[in-house]
Amino acid sequence: MDREGLADVTQSLPDAVVVIDQMGGVLWHNDAAERLFGRTTASMVGTNALDVVHGEDKELARVALTSIQGKAVGTPLELRVRAGEKWKLVEVIGSNLLGHTSVGGLVLCIRDLTERRRWEVANNEVGRFRSLVHNAASIIMLLEPTGRIESVSAAITRLLGHDQELVEGRPLTDFVVARDRRVLSSALARALDAPQWSTGPTTVEVEMIRRDGAPVPFELSFVNLVDDPTIGGFVVSGHDISQLRATQAALDGLGSRDALTDLPNRDALCHRLERCLDDPKTAVIFLDLDGFKQVNEEFGQDVGDELLRLLGDRLRQSVRRADFVARYGGDEFVVVARTENDRDLEKLSQRLVRAIEHPTELSVGSISLSASVGLAHPYPQDTPETILLRADTAMFTAKVHGDGLPHALTS
Repeated sequence: MDREGLADVTQSLPDAVVVIDQMGGVLWHNDAAERLFGRTTASMVGTNALDVVHGEDKELARVALTSIQGKAVGTPLELRVRAGEKWKLVEVIGSNLLGHTSVGGLVLCIRDLTERRRWEVANNEVGRFRSLVHNAASIIMLLEPTGRIESVSAAITRLLGHDQELVEGRPLTDFVVARDRRVLSSALARALDAPQWSTGPTTVEVEMIRRDGAPVPFELSFVNLVDDPTIGGFVVSGHDISQLRATQAALDGLGSRDALTDLPNRDALCHRLERCLDDPKTAVIFLDLDGFKQVNEEFGQDVGDELLRLLGDRLRQSVRRADFVARYGGDEFVVVARTENDRDLEKLSQRLVRAIEHPTELSVGSISLSASVGLAHPYPQDTPETILLRADTAMFTAKVHGDGLPHALTS
C-alpha cells in the first residue's frame, strides 16, 4: 500500500496517525493529527516529532524511537505533547515499516488520553495510582523473589535511558555495576527474610548503569510482599542520590579532615568502613611508623609534623584512585583497599612500606623510617571498630617480632 492508500485507510480513524523517519522527521500524517496537535500539514511535515514532546519526556521518546527500529511493533508509552497552547497526554504505539517500499517510515498511532485520565484521576483510585507511578521521580519496580524485574515504571527511561520493555524480564543485577552486585544480592536476601512491613523497607546504596554505561548512585528500597497473592514479590523504589552524595561529600570535607596532613581523619575512616564491610574483598592496612618518636625527641615537634605531612602525601600518591588513605592518629595511618587476592594485597602493602622507607628530605637533613604493618579482612557482623582493632593487633604483632610485613600478611 502506498501513501495514498494509507491515507484512505487512516483518514476515517479517530486516532492520529503520523509517519516519521528514523530521526523523527514527520513525513506524513492524517487529519486527526491536525486536530490533535492544532497544526496544519504545512506546519508539521518536515519538522521533528520530538519537538512537540515535553522536555521531561524527551529521553523516554528518544529511547523508544531507537528501540522500535529493532522491532516490528514498539512498546506503548504515554507522553506529554504540545497541542497548540496546551499540553496533552497521549498514548503512542509505533509500527516499523522502514523497509516497506511504499511507506518507508515508522508509523505512529497516537491516542489522546487527556480527558480519560482526568476522569480516572478524579473518580478512580486505580487511575490515580497509575498516574502517580508513571510520573513519579523515582523508579518503581515489581521484582520477583528471584530478583527478576517483572515490571518497571517509565522513570527507568527518564533517569537511566533504558527501554521499559527491554528491562522487564531481566535480573536487576544486570543494571548494577559489577562491584555492587554482591551487596545487592545481600540486600535482597535480607528483604526476603524481613517480615512484611514490620521492620520497614530494606535499603541499600548501589551504582546503577545508564544505557550509555555511566554509573549513577541510587538508593534502592525493598518491601517484601512475596506472601501477598496480588503482588508475589518485592516492591522496589529507586532514588537517584547523585546530588545527595555530592552534598554529603562537601559536608564531610568540612569536619572529617586531619588538620595536619589534610587526609581523612578517624571519623571519616569509620564512615568509609561502614559502607564496605559487606564486601569480603575489602582489606584494612594499618601502618605504624617505626622510630618516629625518636625524630620528635631529637629534632622537635615541628620537624615531626613536617615529616608526617610529607609521608601522608606520599602514601596518598602510592595508592590506587579507589583506595582510601586516612590518618588514624599520632604516627599511624590506615589504608582501606579492595583487592582481588593476597598477591594483589601484598604488592599494595609493599608499595606503601617502600613509600615510608624512602628517605625524606627535611630542613634538618635526610630522615629514613621503617613501618610495621597489620592487615584485617571483614568478618560477618564486623563493625569499623572491631576490624580496626584486629588490624591494629596484627600491626603490633609485626612490630614486636620486628619483621613487619610478613606478619601483616598472615594475620
